[in-house]
Amino acid sequence: MAGSALALVLLGIFAPVNGQGTSPSPQGGKPPDPELRGQWLRVGQTFACKVEAGKRITPPDPDVLSLACQRMGALGVGISEASLKAVLGEPHRKLPQPNNATAYLYFLGKTGEFPYLAAVVKANRTVALQISGEAPVAAYSFNRVNLGDSTDKLMAQFGGPFHVGPSGLEKTELWTYEPWPFSFEVRQDRVTSIRISDPTVK
Repeated sequence: MAGSALALVLLGIFAPVNGQGTSPSPQGGKPPDPELRGQWLRVGQTFACKVEAGKRITPPDPDVLSLACQRMGALGVGISEASLKAVLGEPHRKLPQPNNATAYLYFLGKTGEFPYLAAVVKANRTVALQISGEAPVAAYSFNRVNLGDSTDKLMAQFGGPFHVGPSGLEKTELWTYEPWPFSFEVRQDRVTSIRISDPTVK
């Protein structure tokens, strides 16, 4: 299996990968495999998470395959709170969220200004990541899309959105691809926010 690539096709939210028609359960607390990296590929009206197996001798755990594409640089959905803090340190701010979650806010430049990264933590596990700002932050791109990229580049990677609506910010659209767990905010044909999440966590 060395050097080969595995592809997990996601239908609905996650594809059956265990041969019994049930979906993997990343919400069960299994952390993502740090060796696995994947890229979302548009396949018609669905997406496939293509995962590079690298030099692995044994197949990866199917329960964590779906998390391989939910990464922003060194961070990923499903990592522990301790792993998040090992990369970014203590958050600059903590904001309470619904359902016993907390948003950890990290300013990546000056405190109180863009760009910033918000990591939503629930039960000591990162369940969502969002990067916001107008200028690129190379360390936190998602699927080859970065802040400041054009909508042309965004559509080259993901295709047209399944839904476009207001984001709640002035002159800003929210592009979503539900049920897939990623979305983008767009203003003046530029990406201004990227959000990825674990769709099994409410």
